Amino acid sequence: MFFELFKWWYGLGWLEAWRDVPRSIKRAGLEFSIPPLLENLFAPWKQLISAPGRSIDEKFRATIDNLVSRTIGFFVRLLTLIAAAVVISVNAIFSLVVAVIWPLLPLAAIYFLIRAFTG
Repeated sequence: MFFELFKWWYGLGWLEAWRDVPRSIKRAGLEFSIPPLLENLFAPWKQLISAPGRSIDEKFRATIDNLVSRTIGFFVRLLTLIAAAVVISVNAIFSLVVAVIWPLLPLAAIYFLIRAFTG
């Protein structure tokens, strides 16, 4: 049984740790819905659009309202994209670190057990 665990840990387990790196990046990207955010980057916030009226004053007010709505939508989506970039970067670094130290984890466990019993 110990040999099977050893065989899995340094075989399929380590391979899965490396395969999980791109999977975790893709999963984080899907959680933030990056393609729709990029497609609608300049769309009005919550689709709030003012219809222009008949007078020049109403048309000017509607234009300003629509510009403010688009500006708010842009900044909210931009901040979400920045947060997505940070989360994806941290996720990628963490996954890479796990994949790199994967073969050392059993050795670290043995080392700490020896240190615990030898004082």
